[in-house]
Amino acid sequence: MKLFKLIAATGLVAVFLTAGMAFGAGPGSQGPPRWGCMKRFAQLDTNHDGKLTKKEFMAAHHWRHNPEKVFKAMDVHGRGYVTVQEFCAGKGAGRGMGQAPGAATNQ
Repeated sequence: MKLFKLIAATGLVAVFLTAGMAFGAGPGSQGPPRWGCMKRFAQLDTNHDGKLTKKEFMAAHHWRHNPEKVFKAMDVHGRGYVTVQEFCAGKGAGRGMGQAPGAATNQ
């Protein structure tokens, strides 16, 4: 019986931790960028200066969406480059919106 209670308590803790991480990492969260996103940024930032320029972004292969429109949406300050925080913030088509190509957007 003690083993069952231990397993049940461990399961509940795991469920609550998973739910907490899911809600904490949602859109608009101010936490650190996700690891996969940071890795992709590092791949695109070919000169490794911490700034992803439009030229660097456009040089990569884009599977879907309009890359110029995506870059413009990420470059919220209009500086011509985006930082890792801006890149991973979920701005632009295909960045955290979860929509298929051609799906309607709220823009």
